[in-house]
Amino acid sequence: MNGESVDVFIKGPSKRDVAGMKAAFGEVQGGDVLSVLYKTERFGNFLITGAAHATVLDDVMVGGLNAAAAKKKAKDAEGGEIMQRQPDKDVRAFPAVFEGDFAPEDIEVSELSHGDLVVASFSQEPYGDFVVTGVVTEAEKDRGYLMVGPWILQTAQGPATRLRSVQRVAANGTHVAPVPTRRGLVEVDGL
Repeated sequence: MNGESVDVFIKGPSKRDVAGMKAAFGEVQGGDVLSVLYKTERFGNFLITGAAHATVLDDVMVGGLNAAAAKKKAKDAEGGEIMQRQPDKDVRAFPAVFEGDFAPEDIEVSELSHGDLVVASFSQEPYGDFVVTGVVTEAEKDRGYLMVGPWILQTAQGPATRLRSVQRVAANGTHVAPVPTRRGLVEVDGL
């Protein structure tokens, strides 16, 4: 595997195509299988692939994350009426397309460490089965608390109950995907 192919599908475009994403999300129906690339400071870049879940407010979620807001009427280039959805601020690309080749290896979650690039499958109702591809992050004060995107891979009690499988695409230092800093503690009311 070369580093460039790993970078291609996890980095996303240099500029968000908001207009294109609005139109693409406007066509999404509940149950459609989506691949959405997110970019956050805390978890880095991660791709979630799974069935679209429509909330009671008609927002679209995939893998438990907001992807786009409820449909709204808009005008197309010819003045006709179309339906669009505003993408969430953390959505970098939709539809996100895998490019390049990679061959993930099976691994025990306990063998992972901060910065490893992984593909992990989860199952959680009402979102169903979905896959998260991204860089593993450790908690600053608890190196055994591992996550990929906002999903827990492992805690001190062992592998997360929602985790179905995990594969390592590349070890930390052998890929070019951006690696976020270790996750610090979140303060609640200044504590």
